Amino acid sequence: MPNPFSTNRPQTLYAALALMGVAVLFGGATRYEVGTTMLPRLAALVAIVYLFWPRNRSPLRVERGALFFWAVLFALPLIQLIPLPWSVWTALPGRGLAQQVYTALGDRPWLPISLSPSRTLDFLLALVVPLAAWLLGKHLDYAGRVVVLRAMLLLALASATLGLLQLTMGAGSPFYFYQVTNDDSSVGFFSNANHLALFLAGAIVIALAWLADAMTVSGRIPAPAAVACGLAICVLLFGIAGTSSRAGAIFSVVGLLSGLAMLPLERIGLKRSYVLGGSAVVTLALAGGLGLVLSGRVLSDRFQIDAGTQERIGILPQFAHVARDFFPFGSGLGSFEPVYKSYERASELSFGYWNQAHQDYLQVAIEGGLVGMLLILAFLAWFVFRVVRIWYRGDDSSRQRRQQATAALFMTMIMAHGMGDYPMRTGTIACIFGFLAAFLTVPEEAEASRSRSRRDLGEDAFGVYGQNQDVVPVRAIDRGLAAQGGEHYS
Repeated sequence: MPNPFSTNRPQTLYAALALMGVAVLFGGATRYEVGTTMLPRLAALVAIVYLFWPRNRSPLRVERGALFFWAVLFALPLIQLIPLPWSVWTALPGRGLAQQVYTALGDRPWLPISLSPSRTLDFLLALVVPLAAWLLGKHLDYAGRVVVLRAMLLLALASATLGLLQLTMGAGSPFYFYQVTNDDSSVGFFSNANHLALFLAGAIVIALAWLADAMTVSGRIPAPAAVACGLAICVLLFGIAGTSSRAGAIFSVVGLLSGLAMLPLERIGLKRSYVLGGSAVVTLALAGGLGLVLSGRVLSDRFQIDAGTQERIGILPQFAHVARDFFPFGSGLGSFEPVYKSYERASELSFGYWNQAHQDYLQVAIEGGLVGMLLILAFLAWFVFRVVRIWYRGDDSSRQRRQQATAALFMTMIMAHGMGDYPMRTGTIACIFGFLAAFLTVPEEAEASRSRSRRDLGEDAFGVYGQNQDVVPVRAIDRGLAAQGGEHYS
């Protein structure tokens, strides 16, 4: 039986698993005052120091473009914390109310761009979690990445089980770990039920990708793997149902369809007509079930659209107005809560308050201004480029290609959820996103093997290699990956 921790960088793998575990157990909240958010950050700092500690190990390679992106991302909150002269600060857009307060007090201090420096500093510290996850993921080989993905699946199953226990014991359950939480739903290790639902939906894709890998290796549908995958998906679906999350219900169907699409059914001997017919039946069944849930005909007491959801949609134009007021410098990353309080109308005042915008892209526009929006666009452009490369290159049976597709699908869910929530504001999802972004790239070992395959087999495969430098024999690459422990075919 192969060693589940077979990787050429075991210490990096152990560090990645430790960071993932700490992030899931203690990074499920987003509120500024929750003290447990510091634990994932401390673990991330330790991981970064470990990666760059001088020792006999393989060098850590970072592409120039990625290095520039991270540098700008960290520079933005730092620049927003630099104190500016009164004359410069008052010339910034959106400072009218604060200027009136200071003028009334007879004070003209030097002030930073951020209207809430303590929260911007907190945002800066939070960035070390996805950075550490990305660096660790980049340094792992294919086999190590497999282990991290399966660890995500196991942690998702544990969180789903905990969530069902919370739901069974009721609002007073001691298994709700946060004071401010959805105590009428499953939340698992999170404080917000929607974030648990997103985590579990992404885990469905990982479970089906694991089954697809087992089918690729054996050339058939191995019964133990199929049963284990089916049981895992059942637990995840029950966990999503317990969250009452409409987004989770949608993402669960997306996860099932995309995960089933990755199964190499033709490779194990099924006819293409059977595969297409079965896919159509499954798609219609899942779409019909989702329609019944969202329409309120099934589980209407758990998935109905409430007044809070309608309010979130109706207030988006107000958020856009705030973003225009602070454009192009922003109000300071992390400053949304205190800033928006000055924009609330008298008719909207209540004992509740908006701790986040529930629309992460608009919130970044408010807090980060033009640079924040450009960072999002740059990342989306890179993401689309990587997805296109995955789609057009490689063999459908390639386990490395499937691993990259799994990361892309999970990332797509997270980014889509950000259009109506704020999942990346949690340390857990930020950590997961960092690992997935790293897994979207080809491991260094595979790149080196691909280069060797091109040099050694170029003329044999294509006559004159220089005439087709971007085309590489898939089997040649697979043999190179197999030598690195990253691929195995029957």
